[in-house]
Amino acid sequence: MIRIIKKIILSALSILGISFLIWMVLLLNPNLSYANQTQIENVTVFHNNKLEKGTESIIRNALSIIKNSEIFDKNLEIQLCLNDDKIYPNLHPFAGATAYAFLNKTVIYASKPSFRNNYAEFTWEINNHEVRKWNLTSLLAHEFTHNVQHNHNPKYYIKSTLGNQNWKLEGHAEYIARQFKNDVKLKFKIQKYLTEENKEHVGIPVFKLQDGTIQSLSYFKYALVVQYLMEEKKLNFDEICKLEIVLDDLYKEMIDWSKK
Repeated sequence: MIRIIKKIILSALSILGISFLIWMVLLLNPNLSYANQTQIENVTVFHNNKLEKGTESIIRNALSIIKNSEIFDKNLEIQLCLNDDKIYPNLHPFAGATAYAFLNKTVIYASKPSFRNNYAEFTWEINNHEVRKWNLTSLLAHEFTHNVQHNHNPKYYIKSTLGNQNWKLEGHAEYIARQFKNDVKLKFKIQKYLTEENKEHVGIPVFKLQDGTIQSLSYFKYALVVQYLMEEKKLNFDEICKLEIVLDDLYKEMIDWSKK
């Protein structure tokens, strides 16, 4: 009886081990899931369907934006996985949002990208199924910046994001993606945030931009704090990551500074 139990346990462990190995191979090698791949500068696009008109220009624009980050590495090779595949976008255990990033990979997830019109459209239950749109160039630039962050300091990136959201990384990614760097508009944007914060919101709080797409209110806040730290306190990316001051205290400090 004991031998039979041991055999069952060993068989189960073997199946789990093989399953884990297959999952890892598929996750790390998107070329096994997609029929096509297209190289655009240092981005490899994995896709099943024919690429939409405008895809190349949007990816090039997103790359141009992230090159403004102090931690950008010109040798970084990014893999962009579109969600025209039923398997790959769902392989990551923490897959979520309109798109997500891990290692050197950016994956379009719960949204419908339109490269022709430069937006990613989505309707989520949490937002009462309200139709919302992200600016696709900014979305890709945001996720690409996460790839840059991981490449720059993988230990910190993995340790600080394992099952959690790191406001410093999200704020820096949004700061770069929205091209806030040195725009001399920080005080104006702080007032914008304070105004939008007091409005009623459906689901996840957002506000609309001039092009009809939306901006996440929380990411906007994180980006403003990062801009304040980088441009007024003169901290670099690594110094911000090492800060032990909580977000609320830094936010209050920024608000007090804006009133001067």
